[in-house]
Amino acid sequence: MGEAYGQLMSKMKEIETVGQIQGLLGWDQEVMMPPKAGPLRAEQLAWLSRTSHSMMVETEMGEVLSAAEEEGADDEITAANLRLIRDAYDKATKKPADFVERFARHKSKSIRSWAEAREKDDFSIFRDDLAEMIDLNRELAEYLGYDDNPYDALLDIYESGLCVAQVDPLFQGLRESLVPLIAAVGECESPDMSWVEASNWGEDAQAQLSHGISAAVGFDFDAGRRDKSTHPFCGGANPDDVRWTTRYDENEPFGSLYGSLHETGHGLYEQGRPRQLDFQPSGHANGLGVHESQSRLWENQVGRSLAFSEWAIPHWSKHFPENMEGVTGEMLWRSVNLIEPSLIRVEADEATYNIHIMIRYEIEKQLINGELEIDDLPDAWDDMYEQYLGVRSPDRKQGVLQDIHWSMGAFGYFPTYTLGNLYSAQLLAAARSDLESEQTLEEMWAVGNFAPLLDWMRSNVHERGSISTPADLIKEATGQPPSPQPFIDYLRNKVERLYNVTV
Repeated sequence: MGEAYGQLMSKMKEIETVGQIQGLLGWDQEVMMPPKAGPLRAEQLAWLSRTSHSMMVETEMGEVLSAAEEEGADDEITAANLRLIRDAYDKATKKPADFVERFARHKSKSIRSWAEAREKDDFSIFRDDLAEMIDLNRELAEYLGYDDNPYDALLDIYESGLCVAQVDPLFQGLRESLVPLIAAVGECESPDMSWVEASNWGEDAQAQLSHGISAAVGFDFDAGRRDKSTHPFCGGANPDDVRWTTRYDENEPFGSLYGSLHETGHGLYEQGRPRQLDFQPSGHANGLGVHESQSRLWENQVGRSLAFSEWAIPHWSKHFPENMEGVTGEMLWRSVNLIEPSLIRVEADEATYNIHIMIRYEIEKQLINGELEIDDLPDAWDDMYEQYLGVRSPDRKQGVLQDIHWSMGAFGYFPTYTLGNLYSAQLLAAARSDLESEQTLEEMWAVGNFAPLLDWMRSNVHERGSISTPADLIKEATGQPPSPQPFIDYLRNKVERLYNVTV
C-alpha cells in the first residue's frame, strides 16, 4: 500500500462512518421515531449529508486521490477502490454543498408528508413536497451532467452507465414477451383462492412465520433484526447490523411473507459482504440491479417454487393451524403464483411485475423532462394502469401514493427492479449448472436445504463486493454478459407448468 493510498482509505473510513450513522437514523425515522421528532431528524440528516459531502470534496481529498492514482494499483481491490472513489469524488464535486443540504432536509420532510398522505389517502398533502423533490432531481441532473436526456444522469446514480437508450428497448422487448403470456393466462381458470379469502390472518402469527422462514433460509438475526414499517425496506450500518422491515394485512398473508423474503434477500447480501473490505468502497454491494437480483431470487425463484411451498406447509400450519387445514403444498404454490393484473407493485405476480416498473419508468421520464405536470400525475398514473394492465385504482393510496421512492428523491431507481429480475434468473441458471450433480436445487429446497444456493451466491456475488462493475460481475458469475433471455425462459416455463398453456 502506497502512502497516499493509505491516507485516502483513512479518509474514506471516516466518510463511511458518517454514512452508517445516516443509515441508522434513516431506519429509525421509518420504524420507531416519535412523530414530533420529524423536524429535528431532518436537521440531523441534513447536517450529516453536508458533513459527508464536505469531507468528500475538500481540496486535500482531491490531492490525495490524485496522488494515490499516480502510485498505481497492484491488485483488483486497490484498482476497484480507486475507480469507485474517483467516480464518487467527481459526482460529489459537481454538487454544491448547499444543494446537498437542501436535498437531505427536504427528503426527511417529504417522507413524512408522503406517509401522512398515504395514510389519509390524500395526494394534496404530498403534492407540494413531491413537486419540490422533482425540481431538486432536475437540478441534480444538471449538476451531474448528461448527453441526451436529463433522466440519464439519474439512472446512472443507481446503476452505473444505465441510460434511456438502453432501458427503452429492454422494456419494449419484455413487453413483447410478457403481453402474450399474460393474455394466455387470462383465458385460463384461476387457482382456488377460497382458503385464503375465507380466513383471518393474525399479524402476530404472520410475524412469527416470516421471522422463522427468514432464519431458515439463512438470515442471521444475531447480526440483524425485523421490524414493521409503512413500506418494506432493508437498511442498517454494516454486515453486523442489517435491518429489514415488512408490513401486514390480516386479510391476506402473502404480502408480509413474500415482502419478508424479498427484504431477507437484500439482508443476506448485506450480511455476506466481504468483511476484510469493511469501510472500503469495494466492499459495498454492487449496484441496485445486483442487489435486487438477490431479493427477487429468494422471494420468487426460491420462495414461489413448488418445492419451497411443500417445505413451508408445516411452518404455515404451525402458526395458522385452522386456516391451513386441508391445504396442500401444491394449493399453496398455485395460490402464491396467481397471475392477475393488480394495483400494488410489491404484491404483483412475476408475469405482471415488470409492467408496474415500466409504468413508473415512463412517468418518471415525463416528470423529469417536464412533459407531465404534477397536478396531472395522479390521473396519469391511473390511466397508464388502465392502459397497460386493465385495472384502475379506486383511491390514491393504491395508486400514485403506494411507493415511498419519490418521497426519498429516488428517481431512476425503479428500473433496477427489472434488472434484478433479469440478473436473478441468469444467476440461478448458473448456480444450477454448478450445483446440480446428485440433486436438483428443488430437491434441496424441498427438505429445507438452502445452504448450497446461499453459499454459491456468497462466493460468486456477495463476497465480490463492488470489485467489478455490475455487468462484469454478472459475466464473471455466469460466463455470459447480462441477458433478458434466462428470465423470459424461466417465466415461460413456470407459467406453462402452472396453467398448462403453451406460449
